[in-house]
Amino acid sequence: MLGDEAFRLAKEAKDITTDHIPAYNEEQVRLVTQETRYLWTRIEDMYASLNPSIGTQQEQQRRQQTGSGPAEPAEQLPASSQTHATQQPFSQQPPLDGAMDSQEDDSQIEHRNSISGQTTLYAQTLARNKRCLLAYHDRRARFLRSLLWTLHLAPSLVPGNLLARMSPDEQTYMREYAKLNSAYRDAVEAQLIPSGSLDWAANGDLPPRDPLIEVRVVKDCGEVVTENGVVSLQAGTQHYVSRADVEHLITIGYLEHVSPC
Repeated sequence: MLGDEAFRLAKEAKDITTDHIPAYNEEQVRLVTQETRYLWTRIEDMYASLNPSIGTQQEQQRRQQTGSGPAEPAEQLPASSQTHATQQPFSQQPPLDGAMDSQEDDSQIEHRNSISGQTTLYAQTLARNKRCLLAYHDRRARFLRSLLWTLHLAPSLVPGNLLARMSPDEQTYMREYAKLNSAYRDAVEAQLIPSGSLDWAANGDLPPRDPLIEVRVVKDCGEVVTENGVVSLQAGTQHYVSRADVEHLITIGYLEHVSPC
């Protein structure tokens, strides 16, 4: 059935957690990509049958991409999807003229409606396949970034058993991600603290996305001057404050960082 391969890939993406990542399923990704390309080719062919001039342009484009020879045949759909996709073979349907007049007979109208329904199904399946592919790779990329920060942005420290579960492209992604962060850190150090060093991976956490954090006051701190003014930190109260202003109070236990749900 159409979409079955993408469904399997989405299930694998769901299995990725902060502590576990399965091996990269290159074969499953290939099957989903192959089905997606096949569906796009089918949509183009169906649309071209309703407008021969467009079909001629597409044929010329395909020949330009593949050379002067005949157009390259469409990719074959994976076996699990062929049953549904070939219930109404498009090659057996007669093409229509580009201009439809008011004298269309019932067979032409039925043919046009049939193509409209098939293209809608194929387009929705194609979009779903893309979403599943993006979700799968995004979940894996999030795991890789989190892993790098726990290892102080040092790809060389990644355990061998985890490297074996990553594709070559993912390993390259980790190295390049670490290089970009190191280059940015060096640029910040050169401008802000030329004589010092900035180790923003010291705590092994991802960098904060929001400079403001929510804190709960454990012990009375009195009035604290922040970049946004004076804040009275009384025990039992909660505040949104700049992380830089209260980091030291969190460290000594006067404030507690309230993690978002």
